[in-house]
Amino acid sequence: MVVASLASLDIYSLVVDYIFGSFWMGVIGIGLLLFIIGGVLGRISIWTITWYCVMFILAMTIGYGYITINILITLMLLLGVIYCAKSYFTKE
Repeated sequence: MVVASLASLDIYSLVVDYIFGSFWMGVIGIGLLLFIIGGVLGRISIWTITWYCVMFILAMTIGYGYITINILITLMLLLGVIYCAKSYFTKE
């Protein structure tokens, strides 16, 4: 009984075990919460908050150990940075 009451003070067990039920549902839930707080309430552009959420998912997949998903998300982020830099420098 003491372990269960102390586990609720841990953010991981609170979010993953008690609120969402699994790791990936926790990641999706925190990502949606980040999107709502930053995009809708914080009035950050949808493009920027989407990239923040993608970087958050990348950090979670790096910690979880999915190499294939890490490579795909990293390539997507790098392509986004390259196209943004290219459009920034060619913009008149």
